[in-house]
Amino acid sequence: MTSTRIRVHRYTAWLLAIVSLAIIATGYSLARGWIVDIYLISSLHRILEVFFIGFLIIHVAITLVHFKLTWRRLLDGVRNKKGTSIHLLRLVQRVSAWLIVIFAFLVIIPGLNGHIWFATIFSETIPFGWHRIYDAFLAVLIILHVSVGLKFLSIRRGVRKKIANTFIVGLTVSLLVAVVFLNAPQINLPLVEPPPDNETITSPGNTTLPLPVGSTTAHASVEGAKYGFNWSAIETTRPDLFTEGHFSMFDVLVDLSNRGLVSLEYHFNESMNTHVIDSMNGKTNWWYRSYYSGGWSEDNVFRMDHHPWKEGTTLQFVLLDSDRLERIHQAFEEEVTRLETNGGTVIIPHVKITTPHIVLDFYDITVTAHDLRNDLFQDGVITAIDVIMSLGDQELITYGLQWYDTIGTAEIVRSYWVENVNGEQASGTCGFVYDTGSLEFYGFAGNHIHIPMDARILNSAEYLHMFWICL
Repeated sequence: MTSTRIRVHRYTAWLLAIVSLAIIATGYSLARGWIVDIYLISSLHRILEVFFIGFLIIHVAITLVHFKLTWRRLLDGVRNKKGTSIHLLRLVQRVSAWLIVIFAFLVIIPGLNGHIWFATIFSETIPFGWHRIYDAFLAVLIILHVSVGLKFLSIRRGVRKKIANTFIVGLTVSLLVAVVFLNAPQINLPLVEPPPDNETITSPGNTTLPLPVGSTTAHASVEGAKYGFNWSAIETTRPDLFTEGHFSMFDVLVDLSNRGLVSLEYHFNESMNTHVIDSMNGKTNWWYRSYYSGGWSEDNVFRMDHHPWKEGTTLQFVLLDSDRLERIHQAFEEEVTRLETNGGTVIIPHVKITTPHIVLDFYDITVTAHDLRNDLFQDGVITAIDVIMSLGDQELITYGLQWYDTIGTAEIVRSYWVENVNGEQASGTCGFVYDTGSLEFYGFAGNHIHIPMDARILNSAEYLHMFWICL
């Protein structure tokens, strides 16, 4: 019976260790945006949380009921130097075990903000931020606890001491360094003033690039070469869309061309309502990848001269497969054709809103401009958020908006977000996200990009889907 309890205890311990490492990996993946399908990983993270709590309860219960090794015996063994290394390891194992229980509680409770029922009541008094603070301590304790467990396993299996110690110490140090690195505070560099006219800045490729004179500089890359630009001096090629002082990702490229840093040929295509790059630096099939503060690189199917640039943007111009670029251009043409067929009125064939309790489907929704962001766009420009506001005008839904300057690790947001629909209120880490565009590029195929709804210009999208997630 005793041996059976010991085996169950050990099996549970190792299952708990595996689940713990998996939950740490998925948690950091979500926090750092390492993955493409963030919602799949979020669901997996929550499933792992359930197993973690279950295995932890079983492991602690078996330890308390069936293992009577006292603190006094451990401490006496260390003080009297009787099997000092073994007793010291047991002491580390016991202390880390109880600290894991404490910090697991501190991580799990604020982590419940990922569930709307908890977030609605406790998000202010028990903020989700605690989850991200204490999980670093929990990760360190789990690593130490598992490392001691590996040491005892090597002793039971008769693994040579030198080999076992080298492997365990190397693994432990590597994991601890990784945790420290991932939780180190991000360094916020001050905005750099451009050098005087007669000075230059050197790119990573050792190419000397002149920077314009102005108040603030940023950078964009073309096939890995990094170019500086003065965003306060850029003028837009789409004054029909942007107000003075604002511009698109495409305008950055035009600025680089105007300063002779790249050789660019382009034209405006009315059938797609966008500028098309004919060639750059002797190559064709150019596209772009960009993301705002706190984001990550992702495929997109969004007109380059519609995508607003703002501070904190990472911008890259890359070569794209010719077939994919052709399909993107075809989708743009279909949007313009649909708009012309509807006499210049934006009509979305299908709008779907998924809330925690209901699924709303609307068809052939006429969208009108509300000029919510007339600081950024010209009056009359329609954005994705106008779809929600138009549904509200037509008394098909009720909704609420909230302005955010920052959200989590995204230090520069400066946009409105849909906070509730039909009384379903965003709270904690739960809220609404969306994608829109051509059905061919549904979701992560290119339409689901992290650009706020009030900053995403619509031509005549084939659909808009807004859905509820808890991260």
